[in-house]
Amino acid sequence: MPEALAMGKGLATYLARLAEAGDYERVGVALGVRDRIMLLFPVANVVGSPVAFLADPLDMIAAHSLADNLGLQVVALYHTHPHGPPEPSGRDVEGMRLWPIPWLISSPLGIRAWILGPAGPREEPLIIADS
Repeated sequence: MPEALAMGKGLATYLARLAEAGDYERVGVALGVRDRIMLLFPVANVVGSPVAFLADPLDMIAAHSLADNLGLQVVALYHTHPHGPPEPSGRDVEGMRLWPIPWLISSPLGIRAWILGPAGPREEPLIIADS
């Protein structure tokens, strides 16, 4: 497990803007090396809901294939909460059980990283670097 996830300011700005769009939850896969996020791969939300997401399975396969082809790893999943805080919902916790990797949640209130621990979701450090 990484000590702290890190991403550049440009990627963080992109996630913030997604959350501010406000029409439905956006979802995607963060690709990189170990704890460094280098690329965000958007995935279709097939339910198009402002309070839930279901990632398109074919897009998820494409994200994993791209990671393999570029020599990268799936570092985290990301999604937005356009009308709520950047904290895991009950549905998110269920999803975290299926995808036990860090989850980035972006909302108009900020971006936070989470991992599911034995006692429930635990916030992880997130570094937003200038370069």
